[in-house]
Amino acid sequence: SGSSGTMLALKILDLPAGSEVITTACTFATTLGAILHNNLVPVLADSEIGTYNLELKNLPKMLSKKTKAIILPHTLGSLNDMKALQSFCKKHKLYLIEDSCDTIGGKYAGKPTGSFADISVCSFYASHNITAGGGGGILCMDDDKLLAKALAYRDWGRFGDDEEGVEQRFNLHIDGIPYDRKFVYSTVGYNLKPTEMQCAFGLAQLKKLKVFNKIRRRNFDRLNDFLKKYQEFFILPTDLPDAEAYWLAFPITLKDNAPFSRLEIIKHLETNKIQTRLLFAGNILRQPAFRNIPRRVVGKLTNADKIMKDTFVIGAHHGLTDEMVDYICKSFDNFLAPYIKK
Repeated sequence: SGSSGTMLALKILDLPAGSEVITTACTFATTLGAILHNNLVPVLADSEIGTYNLELKNLPKMLSKKTKAIILPHTLGSLNDMKALQSFCKKHKLYLIEDSCDTIGGKYAGKPTGSFADISVCSFYASHNITAGGGGGILCMDDDKLLAKALAYRDWGRFGDDEEGVEQRFNLHIDGIPYDRKFVYSTVGYNLKPTEMQCAFGLAQLKKLKVFNKIRRRNFDRLNDFLKKYQEFFILPTDLPDAEAYWLAFPITLKDNAPFSRLEIIKHLETNKIQTRLLFAGNILRQPAFRNIPRRVVGKLTNADKIMKDTFVIGAHHGLTDEMVDYICKSFDNFLAPYIKK
């Protein structure tokens, strides 16, 4: 899965216990969980409302002598400023991990987003841009040593591979005993292998990625163009100028003066068979599992709190037809009609 890929991305770096990893307070649980499971300390700061990614102006204050890496999600597929992140990491000799679980195929300044990072993780969860039989994930890096570690951790911790030749298999010794490489364990590992069915499904889906992303972008832009007439109530999502983004979904944040609550509009949409979601954990430090974790917080988490209280998400999936998007727009019109000044 993308979540296990995120955990593995930090695992293969072998960072000293207690090292700090920069991330954002408005995030998905397993992004922060990956830091904690690797005995590392998250350093969190606020997000921007609109892009829903880390406010990069906080990076200098987030840095310390213990900082070893940055792991940032492209939240809902909203792309981070990868050039700025890459520059900051090179300057301070930090690893850059791109949590691209919410999207795939995006570009920043004309280059694939993953090409800026040391490690990139994608997810093929059922609602994502492409799937691998309803789930799955991928971990990408351009470093043979990191790749070897990733494969070992993924395959139960074993040293060997799938070679079947006797000479290749029995060329190692354990305490003087010739032993099969398939059962030589170099590390304490996991079983994170995808199934053949998932891989076959994923390869077929990969051929459709460009088409799916084009439809997602069209649905996203249609919703954005429609909801602009209700900007007195809503803060709408924004892309960075150099970003070619393919969003997972369409986020909406209620303005402070909105005459209705998030729960009221969500109930209306759900009653009309339009599914909604919240923006993951919101301010994750308010979640029960994460309230008492070791961490360092830079600045106030005002926007993360706002997102937790007033942001919700509707679909932009490539399975949505034009008629379905029309229906979503009509449902918004019906709910908002009483609040429009005549």
